[in-house]
Amino acid sequence: MTYWIVYKDDPISNELKQHLEQKIQLELDSLSPNLVIVIGGDGTFISAVHMFPNAIFFGIHTGHLGFYANYTLEEVDQLIEDINHKTYHIEKIDVLQCQLKTSQETIEEFAINEMTLITPPKTLILEVEVDGQLLETFRGTGLCISTAYGSTAYNKSLHGAVVDPNLKTLQITEIAGINSNQYRTLSSPLLLSHKRRIKLETKEETEVFVTIDHLSYQLHHFKSADISLKLEKVTVAYHKETSYIQRVKRTFLK
Repeated sequence: MTYWIVYKDDPISNELKQHLEQKIQLELDSLSPNLVIVIGGDGTFISAVHMFPNAIFFGIHTGHLGFYANYTLEEVDQLIEDINHKTYHIEKIDVLQCQLKTSQETIEEFAINEMTLITPPKTLILEVEVDGQLLETFRGTGLCISTAYGSTAYNKSLHGAVVDPNLKTLQITEIAGINSNQYRTLSSPLLLSHKRRIKLETKEETEVFVTIDHLSYQLHHFKSADISLKLEKVTVAYHKETSYIQRVKRTFLK
């Protein structure tokens, strides 16, 4: 059993990293660790998941947001004991599976929060299909597809619904959709079962900006995106379970 530490570059996180390395009775492994300790906020946690997707994650909240973290600074000794004596419990988190197609390549990605397709300089036109059926022709800046856990991230800023992860859903939320006598879209967030598959397709190849959690890049000759929910793909450790309502309250209401 090996471990690695991913941490935010600040004095508190640096000091905590050194303390953990002195106390944890496992070997360090920067390539393929079994356990990953994440010190920071949700941004640091998401980065760590993309670095080591098959590990078990122990999050210590030191950042501005700590929705994924299950240990506080006051519980560091408990985390050390849990790792050294294997007394931790695990929770499985769902992820988006995203297949992006251009005329030159097919790209496979995953996201624990959301993926977005946007074209800020011009209107993006997308055929939105659910399970092979055309829902609408979207016109606007773009679309955000989020997981239940990710519903509290960018999706919430777009006035999407905050979703209990036990519901096992994915959500489509518009980014500055255009609605007029000529163009009509649903104009509200759409919650879908985890069994649904979403396809976003352009009639003509176009240039888009894609975000996958914290990652972003530009795609030329974009054709389509296929998105589905893969259940229980990321493993997060905890000592004492924090209820979803407590997570929401500590992140947004305190």
